Amino acid sequence: MVRRIAVLGTLLAVACVGERRPIVLDVRTDLPTGLRDYVEETFEAAYTDIDVRFSDGTASEVLEELRAAVGDGAELAGEPFDVWWGADVAVLHAATEADLLTPYRPSWVERPSLVEAPGLEEATVQDAWHPLLITPWVIAFSRDDLELSRAPTDWNDLRHFRWVDEIEVLDPQRSEAGLWFMTSMLAYHERETEVEAGFDWLIALDQQVETYAGSVAAAVRALDAGRSRLALLPQADVELARADEAPWLYYRVPESGSPVLARGVAVVAGTGERESAQLFVEYLGTQDIVTAAKLETRWQPAFGDADPARVPMDFELAQSWRPYPLDVDRIQREGAGWLDRWEREVRAR
Repeated sequence: MVRRIAVLGTLLAVACVGERRPIVLDVRTDLPTGLRDYVEETFEAAYTDIDVRFSDGTASEVLEELRAAVGDGAELAGEPFDVWWGADVAVLHAATEADLLTPYRPSWVERPSLVEAPGLEEATVQDAWHPLLITPWVIAFSRDDLELSRAPTDWNDLRHFRWVDEIEVLDPQRSEAGLWFMTSMLAYHERETEVEAGFDWLIALDQQVETYAGSVAAAVRALDAGRSRLALLPQADVELARADEAPWLYYRVPESGSPVLARGVAVVAGTGERESAQLFVEYLGTQDIVTAAKLETRWQPAFGDADPARVPMDFELAQSWRPYPLDVDRIQREGAGWLDRWEREVRAR
């Protein structure tokens, strides 16, 4: 009996050697489920020894998880997750400053961008993360309410008396996108002249604001109900609303340029599957995946271009745009102070 058990154990050991277990790659993201499913299916078909597993998490939640897992005084046992996909650049920058990411430079960052965004390649710190998707801010309105010939074409047009109490702006205190818009405008004006010019512009805008909206959906509802006539929103969100419940929406990309929202990707420090994580990051920048991301999210590829054969002719409004420089480091250093000053000198006026 003992001999039979020993023989059986040997056979099982040999079988286990022959049946190599797949590598499990843990990816945090808040990108849409349809996009995740497509990436998982196609990546695993290309790399049959890797099992991709997605888990949800907002940017702030994932950042705190990382700090607990691999930051100074880490409290969690075991290895952290492997890849952070789709996080906004502000939290990726914060994670870099805390040494929570590991450097990797994918080949796709060498491709030219369809939209030349100054600072896009320089936005990362020592290749700890890289922008993957971008979208500009636009001036949105209802075609049922406003003729194209009367719609604003640039930021300074918003000062016209006809827009008093007619503009929706995302609240910097309640919306990460709203905070990024405000700080991006200040960074732009500081680069061009001085930061005081940026606060002057925000004060002038405040005089026209009907509501500082807590979300894109709230701003779109205000346009639909006629409570406001204009809304300053990310293009991708407006395009999603147009495709879903608001076909009446239209927008203009300001002629002088626009701040840019960006979402990126990074390999996490301490990952036990660094090589597989790098393969996955490389895969996310392929034309197939950036095309799928555009179709699902309406965001533009930061590097390279989507496959035009897969993008429907009427998929989005055909408007060119010029991004403001992506000054992540400056915004992160000054953002808290700028928000405090905005609260005192702009909103509290």
